[in-house]
Amino acid sequence: MFMKTRNLCLLLLFFSACSGKQAQGEINPDFSITRFDTQLYKYLVQNQPDNALQKEKNFLDEYGEKIIGIGKSDSVGFYNRLRTFFFEPTLMDLYKNEQEKFADIAEINAELSQAMEKLFEAFPDLKKPKIYLHVSGFNQNVIVTDEILSLSADKYLGADYPLYQQFFYDYQRQQMSPDRIVPDYLLGFLLANFPFAGREDVLLDRMLYEGKLRYILSVLLPGRKVWEFVGYNENQYAWCVKNQSQIWKTLLKNQHLFSPDYIITGQYLNEAPNTAPLTPESPGRVGEWLGFQIITKYMQLHSNVNLQELIRKTDYQELLKSSKYQ
Repeated sequence: MFMKTRNLCLLLLFFSACSGKQAQGEINPDFSITRFDTQLYKYLVQNQPDNALQKEKNFLDEYGEKIIGIGKSDSVGFYNRLRTFFFEPTLMDLYKNEQEKFADIAEINAELSQAMEKLFEAFPDLKKPKIYLHVSGFNQNVIVTDEILSLSADKYLGADYPLYQQFFYDYQRQQMSPDRIVPDYLLGFLLANFPFAGREDVLLDRMLYEGKLRYILSVLLPGRKVWEFVGYNENQYAWCVKNQSQIWKTLLKNQHLFSPDYIITGQYLNEAPNTAPLTPESPGRVGEWLGFQIITKYMQLHSNVNLQELIRKTDYQELLKSSKYQ
């Protein structure tokens, strides 16, 4: 879904309540979040000169062209278009609320910094990005390029934020909590640097790929609750655990696991109120949950396998077999 050299949307996955965070610690300067959101807000409300944003010109170009669609900063009329884009009162109210909500991001910054340090210890050949926070007006969420990792903070104001009621379903709003910021930064970066390799229409391949990414999240964020790595709340995760035998039987009985079928595969992995081949009481994306279980089981049995080796494994039938998942 992401490539290292492109901007792409990160789908709004995951749940809205986190109760087990890492303790706040030192922030590595290499992974300190640059508050482009605040810089741009001051530019707009204080009527600052256009060159006020030039310090972050590289990001400004990406922001203008790929996030809000008004072109690069050196294009004619760019700054007029920038101000016009944010002229709409509802959007400026959203921006103001975002600035108030995230006036202090020290805890977010510390958790992300610690996780990124672990990630680069595991994958030292990856290129370190400059990390930003932006406001998109519900456009691009997480963007990744060769140089940049950025997230749209206006999508994380809390499930009960009034404006969300007009634009998002309940199952989507569940993911729109401040507690999802760090996991979504990390997942976006992982998706960009380790794109899917396998049979796109085969559920097993897609499911175990997603499971690998969620397992890496669990290593990077050990202070989080287990249900957070697949974006569930506690009740949704508990439903899957209670019904895992029936989930597995449904997959095998209907031959969903190995048969190439884009529609069926999507039903197990796409964001939705429930997972259609299962019961209406099921949460959406049960395929991700199951993939995470299988990969976790595999890694428990193969402690000699490191994260680099895991991410390179694309023989998904062999992974399933070696996991001894039942």
